[in-house]
Amino acid sequence: MPRRYTSRLPIHPRPMTFDFTPLAALSGIAALISTAIAAIAWYRRQFPGVRWLALLMSSVAFWAAGAMCELSAASLSAKIAWSKLEYLGTLSTPVLFLLLALDYNRIQLSRRWLAALFALPLLCLLLAFSNESHQLVWTGYRPSPSGYNLLIYGHGPAFWIGVAGYSYLMMLIGSLMLIRALHYYPAHFRGQSIVLMASACAPWLGNILYLSGAMPLQGLDPTPLAFTVTGLVFALDLLYLRLLYLVPVARARSFEAMGDGVLVVDDELRILDLNPAAARLLGRPGRQLLGQPLPADWPREQILRGREQSLELSLQDGARILDLRVYPIAQQPQPHSSRMLVARDITERRRAEEALRGANQTLALRIAEIEALQAALREQALRDPLTGLYNRRYLDDTFARELSRARSEGAPLSIALIDLDDFKRINDSFGHYFGDEVLRRLSALLAEDGRGGDILCRLGGEEFLVLMPGCSPSQAWERAERWRQAFARQPHGAGDDSFCATFSCGLAAFPVHADSPAALYQAADRALYAVKAGGKNACRLSAAL
Repeated sequence: MPRRYTSRLPIHPRPMTFDFTPLAALSGIAALISTAIAAIAWYRRQFPGVRWLALLMSSVAFWAAGAMCELSAASLSAKIAWSKLEYLGTLSTPVLFLLLALDYNRIQLSRRWLAALFALPLLCLLLAFSNESHQLVWTGYRPSPSGYNLLIYGHGPAFWIGVAGYSYLMMLIGSLMLIRALHYYPAHFRGQSIVLMASACAPWLGNILYLSGAMPLQGLDPTPLAFTVTGLVFALDLLYLRLLYLVPVARARSFEAMGDGVLVVDDELRILDLNPAAARLLGRPGRQLLGQPLPADWPREQILRGREQSLELSLQDGARILDLRVYPIAQQPQPHSSRMLVARDITERRRAEEALRGANQTLALRIAEIEALQAALREQALRDPLTGLYNRRYLDDTFARELSRARSEGAPLSIALIDLDDFKRINDSFGHYFGDEVLRRLSALLAEDGRGGDILCRLGGEEFLVLMPGCSPSQAWERAERWRQAFARQPHGAGDDSFCATFSCGLAAFPVHADSPAALYQAADRALYAVKAGGKNACRLSAAL
């Protein structure tokens, strides 16, 4: 239990006089340094942690200034009054140190938490200002045997619980948070980080020396001086070494500036941290989303799989599409470990891809239509428009190829050269309509009785040629004779204008009659001429070579 002091006698008979000692001057210097640090930090407050550093050093400056006045006051009542004002800095400094460490670790507290952290210090401040009625903060006072106008305070339960105990708790959590942030630093910054942590331990050492009575100058509280040293190290780092925001802040600013949404979730898919891009994707402010579960349309089971993976989410009935990458944070991922989610809105890209895919399909259809049209045009260019049989152009391209194949296979190849008899008389007597009808019927007859390998051509006018691969001369003559007889029996015209038509046919075959397309055609033509000269309406083979 602390020793209880009841003396209320003034140290100096004049209540409002000052005795400016070297210790008071030291506290004043600490107040000036802390004020300068606060101003510099406030100028750089855009970086994480620096805003709280400015507030922390402002509180330390107030604490040190109050200590200077308390050390200089010559009367007991003045010293107590300055000590009460000094408590504004004494009680707020540990809390601000914790907030600095939390912000340095990218942990932001809501206004409710801030109010909760300052609730006990506010209560202790009220108890300090009303101490005369209850003596819960200070139980008594006596001059220090060390001189220098020092005063030794006896401390009550409110001090040990609400001031010392709570301050130690805030300092302990803040120091642990700073240690937690060390893993952000590369190896070549590790020495500077150790200096930073050592400076954070200075207030601990100063306050323990004061409360334990181990200070050589009894009654002197070096804690504000120690906090000044800590702030000075942080400020030097801020201005020169840049360690305070070199790695963690650079990472934090990159985290904030990323166009992709980044979220950290626990095994219950509660949001532990997120960047502004993620908040925009989720459509709510980031502070409201912290601690909240992911939306129900995010695939819980797939996210919780213990491996790195890539997913595609269709949200709000396809109104938005997200590319989601899941990264386990632990080196050995487990079902209950936290995960980092990187989400990118690919809705516009997917719509563009769908539009491009649709355009490609339309283009493919158009190309198919064009190719079909080109094929039809090519076919039309090779066929006779009246009869649908191949024309002379196609025959010129095919005759030599079929003859070369027959020569390589050792197979026969026959041709039948057909010419309608007295076709001019038919046109003159019955009209061109019936003349065209005779040509179409002969074409249909040749096509119906032809074989699959036959090539039927209309050479022009009333002249036709049938190319018969694999057909011997005798087989070709039998087929031609069958066509002639069937065609001669067909009636043409209508009523009194009905009539019959006949044709003459000359045949030649490879290799019996010729061995080239031109020679084979000439041989068939000579046979056809002989038929015409002999009375028409007959089939004749060319003479052998």
